[in-house]
Amino acid sequence: MILLEQAKYVVRAADRVEQDVDVLIDGSRISRIGSIDRRTLPEDTIVVSCRGRAVIPGLINAHTHLYQSLLKGRRDDLPLVEWCERVTFPFVRAVLDRAWRAGDTEIGAMWSALATIEMLRGGITTFVDMDMNLDGVIRTWLELGIRGVAAMTMVDQWVPPEMMLSPEATREETLSLIETWHRVPSPDPLITVFLGPSAPFTCSPALLRWITDQAKRFDLGIQIHVSETAWEVDHSLETTGMTPLDYLASEGLLERPVTAVHAVHLTEEEIQLAADRDVVIVHNPKSNMKLGSGIAPIGAMRSAGIPVALGTDGAASNDLLDLFEEMRTAALLQKVATEDPTALGACDVFRFATEFGALACRIDAGRLDEGKLADCVVIDLGGAHLFRLTDEIVPALVYCAKTSDVETVIVNGRIVVRDRVLQTGDERTLLNEIKRVGNRYV
Repeated sequence: MILLEQAKYVVRAADRVEQDVDVLIDGSRISRIGSIDRRTLPEDTIVVSCRGRAVIPGLINAHTHLYQSLLKGRRDDLPLVEWCERVTFPFVRAVLDRAWRAGDTEIGAMWSALATIEMLRGGITTFVDMDMNLDGVIRTWLELGIRGVAAMTMVDQWVPPEMMLSPEATREETLSLIETWHRVPSPDPLITVFLGPSAPFTCSPALLRWITDQAKRFDLGIQIHVSETAWEVDHSLETTGMTPLDYLASEGLLERPVTAVHAVHLTEEEIQLAADRDVVIVHNPKSNMKLGSGIAPIGAMRSAGIPVALGTDGAASNDLLDLFEEMRTAALLQKVATEDPTALGACDVFRFATEFGALACRIDAGRLDEGKLADCVVIDLGGAHLFRLTDEIVPALVYCAKTSDVETVIVNGRIVVRDRVLQTGDERTLLNEIKRVGNRYV
């Protein structure tokens, strides 16, 4: 058992905060919240003092590409298509040449470890990774103790031929990923699998239909980039006669739970379609800003009742895996875009990073309630930047908190960061090893 004792605030949800209470964790679930007498607990209960601290649900990064953690600080002057051609494609080619074709598979574990360390130290307990199915990537998540959703990237057109697997290999890799990693370990899984068609314009109708069939067969979620740029919308209209989300609906993809990433250029009709089909939107404000893609109409989506989750996107277009920054950016961007300070509030974006993120990932988390998964974060409120004369803690967390305020992180009932120190690996040793292996790809 773990007792989070005498928390100043327990943020059970964006609109529900309790003060001066305890949180008891038993196994992988939250057992009780309230006043708990530690004398009634087993002697081996781990007690974490939370005086002067806030306990919050673990933050959920609903879309990223972990391999891009090795591509930080590269080019801030390119739109999406050129950015892919000049930043991500060269690295992916190198990985394909050295890893898949030459057997040098260490690099996957390295980028996975680097991203996982950054996310855990920043209070992120769950993420969706749209990535290459390279040996070591997912195993590293288990070793370091983070909850991950593996959405294998799938393409069969538009991308340079040397960067695509054959249709047969794509199907084989996908089915192998599902068989090996979906809902692992049992009975309290940290890993689940989604299907990850990259974008409507990178997938043929045949591939989209196969993905839909497999999602139905194995009860999997689907994550796909949709309408990230105006170019994509124009391309879709020229090649299919439909806007991107309409096209996906026509091919049957929306028959399954879908998280649509970016959705910057959805039409009013597509927003209603997303609402009708229970699509979860994943908003990536910093990435959209860096690539000049535009500002997603989050207010219209929320007015239509669409749940919106929050993602960092890959570190090459962000350049951080930091949901505190992402929350702040999301709120401020909507206010300035609409010239309305009420457009998006702190409680809204906190819900994006927790409750709606859990919905996007199809996990029983995102709120601190008895019976929910024990994914939670302890925030040190002692810094001058968090000093307040009121008890409005959620706005303070959204607008003032930093990743450096994260003190303790618990995932699935296991302490993975304590007193700001990673408990599941030697951080300095890992970073040195990542540098050694990563230098081969520079």
